[in-house]
Amino acid sequence: MSKMKTHSNITSPQYHTAELDQLLRENSRIMSIPAKTVFLEPGESMDGIYYIAKGRTRHYMVAHDGSEKVLYFLSEGWFFGETTCNLQKTTELFSKTDVDTVIYSIPMPVYWKLLSENDTFCNAIIESCCYKMLIMKHEIASLSFNSCRYRLQYLFCTIADTSRVVDGGWYDLRVTYSQNDICSIIGSARVTVAKLMAELCGEGFLRTINRSTQINIQKYREFLDRANQLDTGDV
Repeated sequence: MSKMKTHSNITSPQYHTAELDQLLRENSRIMSIPAKTVFLEPGESMDGIYYIAKGRTRHYMVAHDGSEKVLYFLSEGWFFGETTCNLQKTTELFSKTDVDTVIYSIPMPVYWKLLSENDTFCNAIIESCCYKMLIMKHEIASLSFNSCRYRLQYLFCTIADTSRVVDGGWYDLRVTYSQNDICSIIGSARVTVAKLMAELCGEGFLRTINRSTQINIQKYREFLDRANQLDTGDV
């Protein structure tokens, strides 16, 4: 089976070196932010960039009718705010912690100094920007060409915990999302998500045990094989 692509907006922790971690600690203001806290809103000026040392954040837009669309989730090792900082613009997104989160705030003068003088820092920033560009490209393609059902299945495959098999044929999920969260992630209405999840449970793709959702390993593999064939054009 082909490996799953890593361009989903449900990001995994980024790997960074001890050198970079020490550099960031020495040049940042440490912020401890409780879970479910909005700490940036559209129109706010950013006096630097941020680095997630621990926890997970979501970054999303809100439409006039109040509906949300998540652009990406970021976990340990990710930077954010670098585009806004470089262009000297105000932020256009809401940023919110999903869990208790520790963020390193790197002031603007320090950011520019490190960017011009430290290759390790510069490479990390470039890598972060490039990965986000791939994420956004993937999201645009998914919303443009893939059905809600496909996006829902892809979401569950993305968050499957493949490190442990349950009951001989199921994976738990690494992250639990409410239906409202799922609607925001895949860009669909709640009634549609509820209907599709019921269908996927009826087909054996998903099951719910003690209020926890699990994904069938065989169905997981079959879906990813089809998804990877579509990505490569080998259909």
